[in-house]
Amino acid sequence: MKQRHIIISALLLMGAGAFAQQPDAAASQQNTDATQQSVTIDQIKKLVTPSGFLQTGYTYTDEPKSTFLLRRARLVLQGDLYKGDAGKVDYKLQLELTGTPKILDLFVRYRPIDEFGLRLGQYKSPLSIENSEYNPAKLEFVEYSLVVKRLARMSNSDLSGYNQNGRDLGLEFLGSAFKKDGYSLLNYELAIFNGHTLNANDNNESKDIVGRLIVNLTKELSVAGYYQWGEGTYPLYVDSTHTFVKTNDLYDPLQRYGGGIAYKAQKAFARAEYIAGETNGTKSGGFYVAGGYEVVKNLALVARYDYFCDNNDDKDYNTEQDITVGLNYTPVKPINLKLNYIRQSYTKEGKDDVNGLYFMVTVKY
Repeated sequence: MKQRHIIISALLLMGAGAFAQQPDAAASQQNTDATQQSVTIDQIKKLVTPSGFLQTGYTYTDEPKSTFLLRRARLVLQGDLYKGDAGKVDYKLQLELTGTPKILDLFVRYRPIDEFGLRLGQYKSPLSIENSEYNPAKLEFVEYSLVVKRLARMSNSDLSGYNQNGRDLGLEFLGSAFKKDGYSLLNYELAIFNGHTLNANDNNESKDIVGRLIVNLTKELSVAGYYQWGEGTYPLYVDSTHTFVKTNDLYDPLQRYGGGIAYKAQKAFARAEYIAGETNGTKSGGFYVAGGYEVVKNLALVARYDYFCDNNDDKDYNTEQDITVGLNYTPVKPINLKLNYIRQSYTKEGKDDVNGLYFMVTVKY
């Protein structure tokens, strides 16, 4: 009888032990599931990282012009397709959602080593510093510089007749060399582009060649030189009317060349670029000088001088000079407010100077 009691007690203790172990087993399984879920989420984040920004504002000029406007609504998806011993493969898709939605960037890039890589698709042309290194959310001003808008296919006033948001479709070789204290002393890019319009096949057999070399003198100070050659359908300048008229030729010549210097510190920046070129026989060129300083926390004072001539042989009709002064305020990290005053002066007889106030709000996400 006593032996029976001992056996029953042992069985009860074993059962209690089993019940006591069940919560531990359940907790262990939950921890395993949570770890697997965390790994899956991290993998998805590496593969697809969404971001973007919105820009809206108000413009007033004495032309007269008074309007609220939606400038940009960008959606970006990017991520790493592969990252390991064989290098890195990443991609980027950027959409512009204002007006008629369109693809701005769509490319795949492969970097087996820092010194050499390939990029295929549609992306920013390496012509100029401002065009490729400063997207609209990063740029310190409401408007891009005159010379970039006229010669880098950044606006409807570009002399080529094409507004490609500073982008083109093609293949690029790129790399950086001579690492030092967290940066490279030398960066290079050499691209072969269609030289036509965005999101479209080329309309001739010729391809544009664009190259750029950047020398980083320090982590904050860089100098750059760049060149572009191409053929396409470009406007011809008519002396009698002082205007550009588009031709039907598929092989009109085009050249762009220039250089710049950029300094960027924690509270201050300075940048200057000169770009010139020839569009279907018409020589043009200009430059800008810009700078800014954070006078108090999150509030910066900025200024820029622009000069551009559409036709160097007809400067009395085709020269513009702009003076911009403004304030940049970042109340919280995702939001930036810009207020610019711009005075536009023209040499063309009968064309009055224009004064304007430009206000823009940028929200990043």
